[in-house]
Amino acid sequence: MTDRITHSPTSKILAIGLSAAGVLFGSTVLACNTDNWNGGVSGTPLADSPPAVSRVSQLCAMIITAPGGVKDLSPSMEDAVNTRFYVKADDVTATTTIYGAFSDEDATSSLVNVTFDGSNFVFDAGAGASGNIPGLAGWNLVEMAWTSGVSMDFWVNTDANVDDPTGNVSASGGTMESVILGAPDSLSSSLTYDAYEARRTTNPGPLLICDADGSGAIGFDDIIAEINESFGDPVSVLAEGQPDCDLDGDVDFDDLIDVINIAFPPAA
Repeated sequence: MTDRITHSPTSKILAIGLSAAGVLFGSTVLACNTDNWNGGVSGTPLADSPPAVSRVSQLCAMIITAPGGVKDLSPSMEDAVNTRFYVKADDVTATTTIYGAFSDEDATSSLVNVTFDGSNFVFDAGAGASGNIPGLAGWNLVEMAWTSGVSMDFWVNTDANVDDPTGNVSASGGTMESVILGAPDSLSSSLTYDAYEARRTTNPGPLLICDADGSGAIGFDDIIAEINESFGDPVSVLAEGQPDCDLDGDVDFDDLIDVINIAFPPAA
């Protein structure tokens, strides 16, 4: 049994996929879609590339502008799951479910429910719910380590492999059988998702932000990738790594400066 729960070989949401989907090959944008989410799609989620959709990593992400989302049925009798995703919800004005995990494939028996109201997250694992956990404008990193009948640690904009949890709530019993990424019931504006991944025993951890070329390190090639995307005329070369250094939803001059400062830090 592998550590990764979802069946895809990638953690990309798009062409996807978040981890429950396929892989986008090559350096040009192919057809981004949600076809590989094996539980199906509800509403009208759009999987696309910039400028239509902001992304954290690689070439695509998913946006929903009306109630709906994508469902993953890959979990099977899971009693412990570690999850990571990035979400951007700047325009949300009312409490909205953004992630749910369930003990049945019909997604009617809730195990985990995460909401966002435009400013704060709330994490509910059935036997306990957190207070308001402040989020940020732009992209937010969300990580959770859930154990059935015990508890769920969660991290917001911190590294689950390095930092203490942002908080912890008690978890009700039951095995995880399905996950919905989206807002199935109501949505006041739009939600954008990227880089979903779920594992059984280890935390996925955050992406290497500013690694614009996706090489696993930050250096001169990332500066070139930032320049190509930010100043192409027209923009035609998307960086294949994580070029949005400040996670504001745009790749621009500020991100280039961030990469330069990391790759060639000023002398003290």
